[in-house]
Formats: sequence, C-alpha cells, structure tokens
Amino acid sequence: MALKVVVAGMGSRGRDWVREIRAAPAYELAGCSDIDQYILRDAAGALNIPQQSCFPDLQEAIEQTNCDAVVVATSADCHTEACNVALAKRIAVLVEKPFTVSLKDAVALVSLAERQGVPILVAQNFRYMRAFRTVKRLISDGALGRIGIVTCQYYAPPHQMAASLAALQNSVLWGMSVHHLDALRYVLGKEVSGVAAESFTLPWGRLPPGASLQVLLTFADEIRASYTATYESSGHQFFERGQEFYARFVGERATLHVFQRWLILCENGKLPRLVRRGARTLTEERIILDQFERALLTGVEPDSSGRDNLQTMAVVEACLRSASERRWINPQELLNDYR
Repeated sequence: MALKVVVAGMGSRGRDWVREIRAAPAYELAGCSDIDQYILRDAAGALNIPQQSCFPDLQEAIEQTNCDAVVVATSADCHTEACNVALAKRIAVLVEKPFTVSLKDAVALVSLAERQGVPILVAQNFRYMRAFRTVKRLISDGALGRIGIVTCQYYAPPHQMAASLAALQNSVLWGMSVHHLDALRYVLGKEVSGVAAESFTLPWGRLPPGASLQVLLTFADEIRASYTATYESSGHQFFERGQEFYARFVGERATLHVFQRWLILCENGKLPRLVRRGARTLTEERIILDQFERALLTGVEPDSSGRDNLQTMAVVEACLRSASERRWINPQELLNDYR
C-alpha cells in the first residue's frame, strides 16, 4: 500500500515535491496545504489537485487525510511550526532546507521526533547531485590521498527570488550556502571544528545585509577550507542561468577541480583527465524520498536525517555568530550547549 503524503507549502518547491511524490510508486499524494488561498488555488489548478484535497491548514489536512507523512515546503521561518504540528501527531516529516532558522529549534525537533518514534529528514539535495557524489567517491577511494585544502566559490547575479528569502538578512547563507556547507561535510566525511565568517552586502546592493558571505572553515584531520558565496555578482547573467560554481580539493596525491558539471582530476606526474559523473538515473529528491520510505517502513537511519543535519545547522549558526562577534566559533561547542 502506498504511503500517503501531505505537502505543506505550495510554492515552487512544494510543487516540485508534488511531482516527485506522484512519480514515486511508494507514495500517494493525499493532499496539500497553504495558508495563502491564492497560491493554493493556483497550485491546485496547475497540478490538477482535486479541491477536496486542498486545505488552508496543515493540522486539518493531516486529520482529514489520515496521512503517513508530511513534506514541509513552507517558507523557512515557518518550518518549525509545521514540523511540530506533524510530529505532535506522530506523523513522519521530510522538511525542506534550511531545517529551521535556529539550531535550538532544530535540536528540539530532532528530540521530539525521536521521542515520538518517527523519522524526520532534511531535504539537503545538493549532496546527492552527481558532481558531489563523484567527489565523495573519489575521496573515499583514495584517489586524492589525504585532503588538505578545499576552496569553494558560488556566484549569482541579482535575480528574482522568493519574497520570503529576499526579505531575509543573510539571504545567501539561508538560500544557497546551507546547501554547499552540507555538501562539503558529506563529501569529506568530516565535521567542522572552526568557523570564521564575514557576512555583508555590497555598497550598491539592494538586498538586506548578508547577500554575500565569506567563510574560513577547519575540519577534522587538519583540513582547511575557504568558501565564498554571493547573490550580487554582476556580468554573467547569461552563463549557466546566471550561476557559477567552482570547487578545488587539494590532496596529497592529486587535486580535483569542479567547475559547474565538469570534474578534472590532476594527479601527480600525470596529465589532467576529465572524470565522468555517471548517469542521472534518479533525481536528488527521489533519492531522499527512497531514504524516507526505508526509514518509515524499516526504521533505517537515513543519510539525510534530522540528527545528521544538526551538524549543518551548527555550521550555519557558527557562521551567523562569527560574523556578528568577529571571532572563530566551534560548531561542536554550539551543539554541546544543547546536549
């Protein structure tokens, strides 16, 4: 029997999840909810969702559909409330990134889910992109040897974004950096031990403070990383839909360059070679849905569990504190404060 799912929040990501759920044999779309009736009606019409399956309130949607799980795709500042509603009724949760907008709330939600005996997953889908999966494989197989330095850069020009994100301070951290910081944790298989961050908006920028970010990170085993991200990079609006991404992984035996979808491995004493990412047989969202299914049916701990994502949330909070306090912050100490 298919697992019945309610999608909370019918913006662009909520609509993506409706399509993914419908395409996955293990799931059935039981309903959707949104507090904005215009958005709800528009999504229902665009996705052919029956009117009786649309609800203005998540709690009502859960009660009326008797669902097995909820996908939370509301604006980030509403994640905690929606997750609490579902978990209070022992309903499993898959929540969009960022998990919450505070580490304290994330810790509380994970504790509640564990007390209720239901899974909670965070849709950190960048870690499952083919480029990052290939990086993880090469590092795990020892192709680079010990990793010493990582450089990661993301650039996007000023562009139309969701109003809820555009109105936030530290928008690039919540909108994009949380993806990359999580992916770095995943591919390196190491936790972050130190963060020094600067968050700012360029003098001519129109977004609230924090549209650009620079971070220094230390990982376990003396790995050092630098990370830059901005929503204020002009002049390349017509390149790759305006987005530019580059990462370099410097190892003892080789250096790996990642530019957009291209991976180039430079081994000591050998000519550089292109590394293929392999076929994309499943979407990143489907990979997470498959983990969600296994967690629901067998209790297997997923890679993208809420507990795992507490490490990512601790790094994000360390960025915020470091930028504010102008000092290095250890994310592990932040986590210890809530244990």
